[in-house]
Amino acid sequence: MSETVEQLLGLRPTARRAAPPRQGMRFSVLFFSDVRKDVADAEKYAFMRDITLFADRAGFEAVYLPERHFHEFGSIYANPAIMAAHLIPQTARIRFRTAGVSLPLHHPAEVVEWWAMNDVLSQGRVDLGFGSGWARDDFILAPDSYEDRRRILSENISVVQRLWRGEPVAFPGPGGQEVTVTVYPRPLQPELTVWLLVAQNDGGFLHAGRQGYNVFTMLYGNNLEAMAKKVALYREGRREAGLDPEAGTVTLMLHTLLLEDREQVREAVEAPFRDYIRSALEAHVKAALDEKGGVPLSEAEKAKMLDYAYQRYFRTGALFGTPDDGRQVVEQARAAGIDEIACLLDFGADYPLVRQSLGHLERLAAGYRPAG
Repeated sequence: MSETVEQLLGLRPTARRAAPPRQGMRFSVLFFSDVRKDVADAEKYAFMRDITLFADRAGFEAVYLPERHFHEFGSIYANPAIMAAHLIPQTARIRFRTAGVSLPLHHPAEVVEWWAMNDVLSQGRVDLGFGSGWARDDFILAPDSYEDRRRILSENISVVQRLWRGEPVAFPGPGGQEVTVTVYPRPLQPELTVWLLVAQNDGGFLHAGRQGYNVFTMLYGNNLEAMAKKVALYREGRREAGLDPEAGTVTLMLHTLLLEDREQVREAVEAPFRDYIRSALEAHVKAALDEKGGVPLSEAEKAKMLDYAYQRYFRTGALFGTPDDGRQVVEQARAAGIDEIACLLDFGADYPLVRQSLGHLERLAAGYRPAG
C-alpha cells in the first residue's frame, strides 16, 4: 500500500532543466464545482455565470467547462454543452472550451451536433478539449467502452474533426448496416481547435504534440519544474511531426485566490480547499481501486495524503496569496513553458470573497497582455 500512497501523492523527482521562458501569458477561468452543501446548485451556477461575465469583460481568453458524472465532486457539470448554451448569449468575446468532453462516453456525431449548435450561437467561439474519462461508474453511459477508452479517445478525436469539417462519415446502424452521415447544423468555424487532457503521462504529452493538439494539464503529481520536462516533450512531439514546436498551446489549471493579505487567503482557503481535495481524493482513489484493485487506504493514509496535497498546493501549486505571490507563480509557469493559466475559482472559498479578489486577478492578467 505504501507504493500506492507514493504514487497518489505524486512524489516524483524534480526535473533538472527548465524550458526557456515563454513570451507573455494568457489567462482563462475554469470551473470544476465545489462540494459545499450550504450552497444550492442554482447559486453555484449563478456564481460561475458571474465569474464568466467578469472574464468576458476583463479580456480573459476562455472559460473551460468540465464534464463530470455521478459524484458530488463536479457533477453539476453533467453536460458542458448545456452550460455553454446558457452562457453564450450573455457574453461577447470569451471563448468556450471543454476540459473536457469524455469522448468514449458519447457518439462523436452527437458531440459535434451539440457543439456545432454552440459554435453558431457564439459566432465561432467554441474549442473542444477531450479526455478518456477515468471514473468507472461514468461508463454506465457506455459500458463497452471502459476497458478500451484510451484507444477510443484517440480514434474518435479525428472522427470529430472530420465531422466538424463537414465530411461524411460511416457508422454502424440498425441491423449491422452502415449509415453515412453529415452533421448539421454546420459550425461556423471550418476547423475545430482541439485540446487534449493530459495529467502525468509523458506519452500523452508526446502524442498531443505529434497530433498537433493543444494540451490542458494540471499539477497533479508534479511541480512546475517537473512540468517543464513534460512541456519539452510536447514541443519535441510537434517537431517530430513537422509542426512548428512553438505554435501549440499548453494550458495549466491553477486554483486561484489573490488578496492583499496572504494570511487572509490562507484562512479563507484552508477549510474549503481541504474539503475539495478530500472529495477529489475519494473519487480518484475509488477509480484507482476499480481499475487496479488493491487494499483500500486507511483513514490515516488518507489524512497523510490530504495534508501533503494541501501544503504542497498552497505553497507551490496554486495562485494563492498576494498579487506578488501570484506573479512569482506566473513567472515560474512561464519558465516551465506554460502558455496559458486556467484559473479555477469554484473550489469552495466564500463567494463574496472570491468576487472581491477578482480585481487583483484582472490586474495580474493585464500585466501579461501584449500592448495594443
